[in-house]
Amino acid sequence: RHLADSVKLRTEKWRQTVATVDWLTTQLQPGVQAQFYVFNTQPKPLVAGSMDKWLTVEAKTVAGALEQLRKTVPADGTSLENAFAAAGRLQPAPDLIVLVTVGLPTQGANPPLLKKVVDGDDRMKLFEKAVKVLPRRVPVSTVLMPMEGDPQAPFLFWRLANATGGGVMSPAKDWP
Repeated sequence: RHLADSVKLRTEKWRQTVATVDWLTTQLQPGVQAQFYVFNTQPKPLVAGSMDKWLTVEAKTVAGALEQLRKTVPADGTSLENAFAAAGRLQPAPDLIVLVTVGLPTQGANPPLLKKVVDGDDRMKLFEKAVKVLPRRVPVSTVLMPMEGDPQAPFLFWRLANATGGGVMSPAKDWP
């Protein structure tokens, strides 16, 4: 968080995250409906003007979303609750949510008023609260990027995948 934005965009973890999303988008069939959000404390569509709207997958749309992702600087805390709430506003509901993340959330729907440090127990509680706002009967598949210091994350994302009929994977550091 103390690095310059230009350095944050070049970190190995961020470059691998972008490459993973790039790979995932190549798996989409042209003409299907999709939405691409990036989130920290708030979700933001990668295609301007498309908040809460489905997009038709076309090469131009995907390329624009990826270009915007490459310019997005990872910053601030993460609110999985707000990200899942954005997915829940899409109509019709998603057939699948694919989440690419480095770990458990650090914020709820709103920034904490007093507490600045969020420990592992807090992050687990924020995760459980976020799961409650998921749209019903929507599988969640998570790509959990390689990380350190969040030992509860693999189990909680596996449990989410199991409960929703989704999947979970943690790619090798050199994938894709």
